[in-house]
Amino acid sequence: MNKETHIAEVHMFDLDIAPALRDFMGSNLCDLGECIDWVLYTFEVPATDFLVDRITDEFEEFFGV
Repeated sequence: MNKETHIAEVHMFDLDIAPALRDFMGSNLCDLGECIDWVLYTFEVPATDFLVDRITDEFEEFFGV
């Protein structure tokens, strides 16, 4: 992955995905796998290591795991 792609991925996650993911987690009793599936389906993005790690971080922070 080149640097520009990584910056775009970080930007998309911080501005679009993270807030929507928090809303999803607040409205649903879900596990980590469901959160990952929801993000991939909703935003039509591939399951990159970066994305899975960031979703996991958001999940753990939200639920205090």
